[in-house]
Amino acid sequence: MKGISPIVAAVLLIAITMTLAGALALWATKLVGEKLPSPETEVECKLANLDFLSCKYNSTTKNVTFTLTNRRNVELRNLTAFVYYTNGSVSTGVELNGTLKTGTEAIKTFSLTGVSSDFSSIIIKTHCPDVETSSSCTRS
Repeated sequence: MKGISPIVAAVLLIAITMTLAGALALWATKLVGEKLPSPETEVECKLANLDFLSCKYNSTTKNVTFTLTNRRNVELRNLTAFVYYTNGSVSTGVELNGTLKTGTEAIKTFSLTGVSSDFSSIIIKTHCPDVETSSSCTRS
């Protein structure tokens, strides 16, 4: 029986190795790109600041109404509210419609419905990993 020549075998091994290396490099690049924030976002987020202006809980309607303010010149996106309860549980994040812009649109009021009276605090998170604010709210 005749086999393939050593030169053809070497060329095939190199071609297969290079193809696998290219595929792995492409996969790794996409993986790292999805997990890490972009440099622009990192710089932007260092300048961001978010605060509650007010937060009120109505025990009759089980609604929380709160006003947020954007204290810096960075537009805050992906606002998500989490309700923390006294028993240690946390509600699934509720996406708040809209963006907290800057300037004259830096203050916005939101409402959450169906909040049980045993909540301990509300935390609002943004697209910036370290920019969040919390309030225990006044109760009526």
